[in-house]
Amino acid sequence: MTAADARQRVSSAPVPRRTATEAAGRGPGDRDAIAPEALTWEVTTWEDPRAAGLRAAMDSEIAPRYEDLRRGAPPPVPPTDQDVAAVLLVLAGGAAVATGALRRLPDRWEVKRLFIDRGHRRRGLAGRILDRLESEARDRGARALYLQTGFRQPEAIALYERHGWRQAEVYPPYDPADGISVCFRKDLGAR
Repeated sequence: MTAADARQRVSSAPVPRRTATEAAGRGPGDRDAIAPEALTWEVTTWEDPRAAGLRAAMDSEIAPRYEDLRRGAPPPVPPTDQDVAAVLLVLAGGAAVATGALRRLPDRWEVKRLFIDRGHRRRGLAGRILDRLESEARDRGARALYLQTGFRQPEAIALYERHGWRQAEVYPPYDPADGISVCFRKDLGAR
């Protein structure tokens, strides 16, 4: 799929059901969420430079938390355009402010690189991205979805637990011996 083809899909992308509070622009517990009409949602590819920019911002924020543990060891091999089925971008005023990806591993579907720009956090975007990635995975036949985060990311762990994810064993390509990974699984159920 080309980036142009992926962007065309946004108009037909399913929109998760929302509560009245979310429809008014707020997620559960969010005091000053962005109104939905102020956002543009796009499905694109891994190679999209806007998504790459958000991933670079994520790396610069998260990597220092683990420097002392990695001791020069390389992180897991990053996804490629060939194994990423979809990248979701959230735009506010034309600028990319949030992203998340759906990756196909040999034996499972995985959420990758969920990141919200600092200026747009605590507004319900992460949960809405998770909902859309779960829907995308269901549409592709997934019955469960997995993700990996690190133990020094308590905000991410809390987010996933709030959204019904349960801790799971560390799975490849992550190394259970490095002590960094915290993995999660969510059963998607039938549509």
